[in-house]
Amino acid sequence: MPAKKGNAGGTRLVIVESPSKAKTIAGYLGRGYVVESSIGHIRDLPEKADDIPEEYKGQAWA
Repeated sequence: MPAKKGNAGGTRLVIVESPSKAKTIAGYLGRGYVVESSIGHIRDLPEKADDIPEEYKGQAWA
């Protein structure tokens, strides 16, 4: 039997670009997956914490 990779059986996070895609994909994947939307392109997210503007650093979502 091959060794397990990833998160050792925990919940897997899938990030998609829109809420409607998240809802659709969540229906296909089912339990064991959390599907969230970025409401924008992943490539536009900051690469490191220093890239987050000061005005947003105190926000929980930042």
